[in-house]
Amino acid sequence: MLAGRWAGVMPDPSGAMVERKHDGFRCLFFRGLDGAPGLWTRNGLPMPGAGHILARLIEVEAAMGGQWVFDGEFVVDGTFAATKAHYERGWRLGDAGTFHAFDAIPFDAWQAGRCDTPLFERKATLARAIAATAPDGSGWEWRAGTRGAGHGVDPIELVADTWAFGAADVEGEAQRGWAAGHEGVMVKRADAPYIRGRSDAWLKLKRPGID
Repeated sequence: MLAGRWAGVMPDPSGAMVERKHDGFRCLFFRGLDGAPGLWTRNGLPMPGAGHILARLIEVEAAMGGQWVFDGEFVVDGTFAATKAHYERGWRLGDAGTFHAFDAIPFDAWQAGRCDTPLFERKATLARAIAATAPDGSGWEWRAGTRGAGHGVDPIELVADTWAFGAADVEGEAQRGWAAGHEGVMVKRADAPYIRGRSDAWLKLKRPGID
């Protein structure tokens, strides 16, 4: 799903969900033609150095049943620069980063190009699965090959949302997001279907000067 640009008009006059936009790489989890799960950039390239995230998303998918596509933002150390450096060469040093998940779509619906389940329901289903499979920091078992690095720390975070009743609420949340170092906000119709393409049901408001 690709977003339109915020122009001061709500996608739904009754209100909308607002999510802070993390400054990283858009990233998708899904199973390829061979059935193997993978993490992919928006351009369809494999996302390196994110094995810890892939392992967690496989657990989340299993908890939800069937095959799913997870949509989110991959971020290393909270900045685009660090994320880009990791993607280009830092992954050779090992896994890093957090997957900020904001949507989940059944794989067959994603392939068809549309999922009519409302956004708020999709996010609620995803939230339950992430919580149900959250790592146990008190456990003794480490993920294979990690030597305990990141043990008990979840590399997946569900992107939180607030409710905006009008443009002033949206722009106020954007200002708070910029102050916290985020790229901007996403404004989304709570009842919106997922469309594999551009839709004005999602609108992005970025810091002035950022394309």
